[in-house]
Amino acid sequence: MMVSRGLFGWSPPHVQPLTPVSEVSEPPESPSPYMDSGAEAVPVEDDGAVDEVEEIEPPPATVPFSRLFACADGVDWALMAVGAVAAAAHGMALVIYLHFFGRAINLLNSQSDNSEMHTNGDLLFRKFKDHALYIIYIAVGVFVAGWIEVSCWILTGERQTAVIRSKYVQVLLNQDMSFFDTYGNNGDIVSQVLSDVLLIQSALSEKVGNYIHNMATFFGGLIIGLINCWQIALLTLATGPFIVAAGGISNIFLHRLAENIQDAYAEAASIAEQAISYIRTLYAFTNETLAKYSYATSLQATLRYGILISLVQGLGLGFTYGLAICSCALQLWVGRFLISRGKANGGEIVTALFAVILSGLGLNQAATNFYSFEQGRIAAYRLYEMISRSNSTVNQDGNTLDSVQGNIEFRNVYFSYLSRPEIPILSGFYLTVPARKTVALVGRNGSGKSSIIPLMERFYDPTLGEVLLDGENIKHLKLEWLRSQIGLVTQEPALLSLSIRDNIAYGRSATSDQIEEAAKTAHAHTFISSLEMGYETQVGRAGLALTEEQKIKISIARAVLSNPSILLLDEVTGGLDFEAEKAVQEALDILMLGRSTIIIARRLSLIRNADYIAVMEEGQLVEMGTHDELLNLDGLYAELLRCEEAAKLPKRMPIRNYKDPSTFQIEKDSSGSQSLQEPPSPKMSKSPSLQRAHGFHAIRQPDASYNSHESPKSQSPPSELMMENGMSLIPSERTPSIKRQDSFEMMLPELPKIDVQSINRQSSNTSDPESPISPLLTSDPKNERSHSKTFSRPLNQFDHVYTKEEMKDLQRHKPPSFWRLTELSFAEWLYALLGSTGAAIFGSFNPLLAYTIALIVAAYYRIDVRDIHNEVNKWCLIIACMGIITVVANFLQHFYFGIMGEKMTERVRRMMFSAMLRNEVGWFDEEENSADTLSMRLANDATFVRAAFSNRLSIFIQDTSAVVVAILIGMLLEWRVALVALATLPILTVSAVAQKMWLAGFSRGIQEMHRKASLVLEDAVRNIYTVVAFCAGNKIMELYRLQLSRILKQSFIHGMAIGFAFGFSQFLLFACNSLLLWYTAFSVDKGYLTIATALKEYIVFSFATFALVEPFGLAPYILKRQKSLTSVFEIIDRVPSIDPDDNTGLKPPNIYGSIELKNVDFCYPTRPEVMVLSNFSLKVSGGQTVAVVGVSGSGKSTIISLIERFYDPVAGQILLDGRDLKLFNLRWLRGHMGLVQQEPVIFSTTIRENIIYARHNATEAEMKEAARIANAHHFISSLPHGYDTHVGMRGVDLTPGQKQRIAIARVVLKNAPILLLDEASSAIESESSRVVQEALGTLIMGNKTTILIAHRAAMMRHVDNIVVLNGGRIVEQGTHESLVQTNGLYVRLMQPHFSKGLRQHRLV
Repeated sequence: MMVSRGLFGWSPPHVQPLTPVSEVSEPPESPSPYMDSGAEAVPVEDDGAVDEVEEIEPPPATVPFSRLFACADGVDWALMAVGAVAAAAHGMALVIYLHFFGRAINLLNSQSDNSEMHTNGDLLFRKFKDHALYIIYIAVGVFVAGWIEVSCWILTGERQTAVIRSKYVQVLLNQDMSFFDTYGNNGDIVSQVLSDVLLIQSALSEKVGNYIHNMATFFGGLIIGLINCWQIALLTLATGPFIVAAGGISNIFLHRLAENIQDAYAEAASIAEQAISYIRTLYAFTNETLAKYSYATSLQATLRYGILISLVQGLGLGFTYGLAICSCALQLWVGRFLISRGKANGGEIVTALFAVILSGLGLNQAATNFYSFEQGRIAAYRLYEMISRSNSTVNQDGNTLDSVQGNIEFRNVYFSYLSRPEIPILSGFYLTVPARKTVALVGRNGSGKSSIIPLMERFYDPTLGEVLLDGENIKHLKLEWLRSQIGLVTQEPALLSLSIRDNIAYGRSATSDQIEEAAKTAHAHTFISSLEMGYETQVGRAGLALTEEQKIKISIARAVLSNPSILLLDEVTGGLDFEAEKAVQEALDILMLGRSTIIIARRLSLIRNADYIAVMEEGQLVEMGTHDELLNLDGLYAELLRCEEAAKLPKRMPIRNYKDPSTFQIEKDSSGSQSLQEPPSPKMSKSPSLQRAHGFHAIRQPDASYNSHESPKSQSPPSELMMENGMSLIPSERTPSIKRQDSFEMMLPELPKIDVQSINRQSSNTSDPESPISPLLTSDPKNERSHSKTFSRPLNQFDHVYTKEEMKDLQRHKPPSFWRLTELSFAEWLYALLGSTGAAIFGSFNPLLAYTIALIVAAYYRIDVRDIHNEVNKWCLIIACMGIITVVANFLQHFYFGIMGEKMTERVRRMMFSAMLRNEVGWFDEEENSADTLSMRLANDATFVRAAFSNRLSIFIQDTSAVVVAILIGMLLEWRVALVALATLPILTVSAVAQKMWLAGFSRGIQEMHRKASLVLEDAVRNIYTVVAFCAGNKIMELYRLQLSRILKQSFIHGMAIGFAFGFSQFLLFACNSLLLWYTAFSVDKGYLTIATALKEYIVFSFATFALVEPFGLAPYILKRQKSLTSVFEIIDRVPSIDPDDNTGLKPPNIYGSIELKNVDFCYPTRPEVMVLSNFSLKVSGGQTVAVVGVSGSGKSTIISLIERFYDPVAGQILLDGRDLKLFNLRWLRGHMGLVQQEPVIFSTTIRENIIYARHNATEAEMKEAARIANAHHFISSLPHGYDTHVGMRGVDLTPGQKQRIAIARVVLKNAPILLLDEASSAIESESSRVVQEALGTLIMGNKTTILIAHRAAMMRHVDNIVVLNGGRIVEQGTHESLVQTNGLYVRLMQPHFSKGLRQHRLV
């Protein structure tokens, strides 16, 4: 029988849910012809979470199943009808084959003396040939049906979803702006659609075809079974529930264990994620060993549950298969009575038995589609709800003016955004812009100036009042005409993923000459012409990355082409360097000639030449006049100008390139470095487009609270929005994208309370546990610092600096060899041996069972048998014994391979986690190494190693033993037939591999085309303001429909090719079987073997067919998972650039504490174009306290990161006691430094654990003394549980001040001779701030070397020296008094008034 692996080559109905739960759910063994390769495997652990949520929430809304086909037309219904008939025919094929198989068996009847064929050998051979021919007919039918089925369903699915996509996009682009304010315009709306459409497509095409196919098998099997022998068919049906019950009971246990293993791994995952998120703190306190121990401990629970799952699985599958085999024995035994009474023959009994089994499998497979139907109905509800939304409520009709003068007037305008009606933006606003004049609007953040552009463009209508153009209320003007009269140039230009030509035309029909003329006017023609493809160059996310200057020039060319009467400019040159700004300003000056212009200005220096300057405050016009008039008035404008002038400081230098000069584009400029807070790490966040900014109101918070050292990616503000003077001028209307560190969803577990005896760290500096606590603050100079004059000073070492790409190439791994995977599991060789024994026994039962059934069938026909009763009884008893042994074999196979797999997964996870904690901090800054991503890789990738090795080994041994035993039986019976069966193996293998490869990959090309088509849409939604302003919606719709029609053509060709390949692979399966039957008949005809032996061979090899093919069918799955395997070993084998395990480093017994930075150049690895420190030198003597102050982004926190060796400088040296930091053992070095970060890191455990994190062997007295010194003991004692208070999710139960004091207590307890303090009191409420400052003050009074990043003048009086930084260089140096007398940058930074003025300019 040609059916899939398992009992008689079949899997029982409920096998699917029995995959190991800790493993990733895999594609079914015989994949669906339409399987969506895009849907990656997900860990089964997730199911539990989904179930939990569903218990709490009401079920999601769905549409009726028939509504899935709402977009089908006549052609689709025809395709579905033809596809349904083909699917039903394909589903019936195997059942019809069974019918002829039974008739072939019945040819054994020719052995009886009264048979006509007994005397006529030719007649027998002809009968055999006829049956072989029937199977060929079935093969041809399967080929045609498979081809038509797959082609029709693929094509109709693509056609119907194209209509859905098109309707959705049409509605989306016609929504009011308030829709995008409410739902966001970041492109997620589009990506959500694509994922929803894929669910609908799967439900209405692939799964419907699959369902019909399997239901045809179900009904066909029942009918064939009942026609052949209704008694056996009914008996098979009666034993079915017992087999299903065995699987069902084990499934209940498996489901509960799946939830437990999910919870157990969640705890381990949270420990890993917390360690990676807080990697700087972990490294600073050299607690890698503790983190590894905690993670390994928490994995033990996962391991226990995983082994329990293997146990239940082994027993569940064992009893299922065992009962099925025993049931088979029962039915064959009953068949004996039917034959002796003449009620049936042997062929009919075997056909009825297997037809009903096949029918049950069909029903089970059909049921698996219901989940997809449900998902499709939920997704359809979401999409159809959007499609049924009304379009824009703004009236599109109206008048047009014969000629536009350009007089604009805002008359008593009141306005607030629909999404936030309670926040007034404009309140009684008046403004007149005379024709052909330029008016610049200025004001603080939140003054309402950015709302003028959307009101002028009629993205919104005022709540009260009116906007007039040449005396006509713009509400009465035709909307499209109005927008065609306005040119818009924004700060972040909106480029679609199209050619430069299309981006300039932007939906308008224009000739090439007109486009080039516009580009020349905008000073863009030169750079466009220099590109290889010129105006046809693809830009946007799918093409060439342009500089800001180039983007703005294209944006200006777009405005020139539209030849508007009115121009709206939104601080266009904000993020450019001087040269680029000058070029853009020239282009703008030409554009503004003779046009009424409104400029939204954030830098006042750029608008002095405007005809009028209008100053806004709280949604009202407060001053208006020329630049000189407003200066004489000495009002708000003058104050804003003074703040800007005061803040003007030199820009930071671009990098001095140590690498290939072509690596970076300097045009982009380094303005990103002057961030709100010093970015402790380099990641630039992509600035959201300015068009989006119009709809948001200022959200002000204390600015310092965003400097989270532990989440580097969220810090630095967009590079495009920085002022040349170093102050951030991001428009306040933008929503901050920076998350607080504290906002974490998952409860994190307590770290195990263990005593790690200062592993990998010399503890010469820690006080004796028995001694009094006082040494925590005062160190004995004799013990701690014996300053030696003989320290050698090495020369500057310039190592070769690799570019990121070179590093990637160096580390690019080949997929791991099978031997490497074997080495990982050597420790479990005994489990592998026991599991392999079980797998080999169970695999060999496949052909043995087939052979035994063949012997029983021969006995039915009384061939070589004297007593049919005894013979059948004997063989049925042997089959029943095989059923019992099957239980044991399955238990051995699944339980021991399960243990091996779980231990392997646990080992790989520990190895990966250890390897992660070896890497330098710069590695964690990279986008692909974020805490979330690495946690996901720990969870998923390790299970792929198990899937690729232990699970595959189990199946491989099972199937190989089946093949070997089948060939042995065949060779013993008749070697010629065995060789022919063996010769068909390569054909069947190619068929199986091709089928799986084709089915896995068929939708990949189409999905890639859909992804590219959606890029234009996502760009359009992201830049919806510009799209609407230039009336480009229809053009985008047209482009998208064009892409969809291309995809449809491609999917037709794809569908036909896939259908052909699928049909042909099915054809080969039946054709090979037909060949085997024909050759068996030929051998009988030639007298090589008897007909009884012939049919035994045929039955054995028919059973073994799929077992032969199965291991090769696994190839695509293993290939697909190679990427995950490679990523595991990439992490494990990575060589860190700063190696913490290098034991050759120095560990001197004493430390004096003098620190020197010599000619240091530094840029963050992920932002190499921005030099943070340039030729920087600083010396701190032992025991000295130095404060470092400077504007945000001047490189203060970078100094601490370099001293801790989180990073190494690009050039120059950092010396400790005269020796290069690189010469010291890294963990020893960090063990002698105490770090307090600006955003204190509090672990999700008790206060006690958080304090002794610094030194695990500290006594209770030492811990409390440290808390007293840090001014924390009093508030801790007042808590109900005192020091055992659990500080909740990432410490959210504490105030910032309390967290800071616990962080200080931790450093006090560490008692390190060097202190690195990043004062965070600016983010703390005033009362707490005073207490924290007292604690810091006490801390720096000791005779330790201290570097303090300071923000407040109060701290400066305690220090020996103050260093003032700007742009990565020291600009002032001295004591507090001397710097006050100098009256330079230090005084301006420390003046509360100045700080206040500065903050008004910042988005926080």
